[in-house]
Amino acid sequence: MYLLLAAAAEELTVGDALKNVVVGLLVVFVVLLFLCGIISLFKSLGKLDKSGKKAEKIPVKTAPPVEEVKADTVGGEDNAVVAVILAAVAETCGPNARVTSIRKAES
Repeated sequence: MYLLLAAAAEELTVGDALKNVVVGLLVVFVVLLFLCGIISLFKSLGKLDKSGKKAEKIPVKTAPPVEEVKADTVGGEDNAVVAVILAAVAETCGPNARVTSIRKAES
């Protein structure tokens, strides 16, 4: 097997190797452009309805405005307790979590 590879390598010139590289790169980039075209067609197909009309935008409901909270206590709790609860929620749920109310659990 090694002899076949050595014999094939001896017959190949630098010019032929460069031609092979150029043809290979052209094939790769043509296929990539073809795939980009197909992907862009999928994007435009997603905008169309089944009936061929453009899809209607669904109105988004907005949340009611949030009331401001008193600075010294929240629902009868100290600021330190509220800060600990908010820190735990932020650690668990991430920084985009919203706490809407804090109440004592009934014992």
